[in-house]
Parts: sequence; C-alpha cells; structure tokens
Amino acid sequence: MYIALLLPQVNAWGEGTPRILRFEPATIDIDTVKYDAGEINICFECTNICDKPVVIIDVRSQCGCTKPSFSSKSIAPGEKGCVNVVFDPKTLFADQKRHLTVVATNGDYKKFNTLTITGYVDRGVTVEEVRYPHLLSPELRSDLDVVGMRLSQRGAVPVREITVYNTSPDELKLDWTSEDKCVRAEVPSVLKPGDKARIKISVNTRKIPSGPYNKTLYLIINGKRSAPITLKGAVE
Repeated sequence: MYIALLLPQVNAWGEGTPRILRFEPATIDIDTVKYDAGEINICFECTNICDKPVVIIDVRSQCGCTKPSFSSKSIAPGEKGCVNVVFDPKTLFADQKRHLTVVATNGDYKKFNTLTITGYVDRGVTVEEVRYPHLLSPELRSDLDVVGMRLSQRGAVPVREITVYNTSPDELKLDWTSEDKCVRAEVPSVLKPGDKARIKISVNTRKIPSGPYNKTLYLIINGKRSAPITLKGAVE
C-alpha cells in the first residue's frame, strides 16, 4: 500500500517562503515640503537576509510623482543595496502616502517588498482652497463654476452636481435664481460654518433649440446674488 504525501507547492513568487530582502526603514517620512521646492532624492537601504545572492529586478511606482531607480547587480548575503526614489511634489498638495513595490529574486523564487513615502506638501493655500478654487462670494467657494451638462436628447433633463463650501465663521442662508426658465436647482436653505453641500442642477431641454447652449445659475447668499455658474450642454 502506497501513501501519497501532498506537499505544499511554491510558485515563482515564493508564497510561503522566507523574505530575501529587509528594508530599514521601509517607510520614510519627508515631513513638510513646498510644492515648488524641486525634486527630493530618497534612498531606501536594504539588506540581503537570505543565503544566496539577490537581484532586484523591478520597482513599481503607483504614480508619476515617484520615480525609482536601482542597480541590477546582485547583492551578496549580508550585504546592503539601495533603491533610490526621486519624489516630485509639484502637482501634489496636503498629506501624502505613496507606495512602491520592489520585486527581487534569489534565483529560486521572487519576493515583494513594499516601500512607503509619507509627508505633507504645502502649496501656500488650504486644502479647501485647492479643492474648491472658485469664489462664488467672499463666504462661499465651489469646486466648479462651469458645469458640463453634456449632449442630451430633446426633452431630456440632465442633472449635474457641484459642491459648495462655507468658508466664513457665520451661517449662510442660501437660495438660487436663474434668468433661464429651463434651469432648476436644489439648494439647502442653510449652510453652517465650515460645512459643505452638494447642489443638484438640472436643465429641461424640451424648449431648447438644437445645438450647443449656455445657461446661467446664481446662488443667493444671505440675500445677495453670487458670481455666475455657467451650464454648458447641447441638444440633439
């Protein structure tokens, strides 16, 4: 009688096998940097912790703001290597957490290591000012001041949303108005200090001629009309 022993199989990615590289640290905090300060060079130092030479074969970045480079030379057991990363903050703002994946092999299998860069990118403005760049009034900001209503069949009522943000220390009373009878909006009557609200905007295209159109919506903020919000679309 023969008894077959089922042994666990190890695939090329080394699942269930020991690690081959140790990064110390695997997370580097760059603290606070200015968005226009230029590129930052970061070195993640690693140690070969297995009994065979190790080669880094790839480093994968999640975005264009982190550009890795590395040597293709083998790292002997107990020896050190380095993954260099150029971090460019010019398009970023506020808190950052960027990950990179290192792929290395000892000739028998491959292993992953995750590297992380954390920090804060200062653009000289608040997060809210970046996310809500449009001033509808001194107290109210918006993420959009031009809203694309897109192409619609005649008679359709496209609906889009914008977000407004109360930057003032006071409660705001809100309403809306438009000189275009086809325009409608759903606006909260009150917006508390520091609060945000989604505003639904619709355009009834039943009486709009074929072709592109521009319509205008105004918010009423404490009885005063805001800067215009332009609605752009087209009717087939």
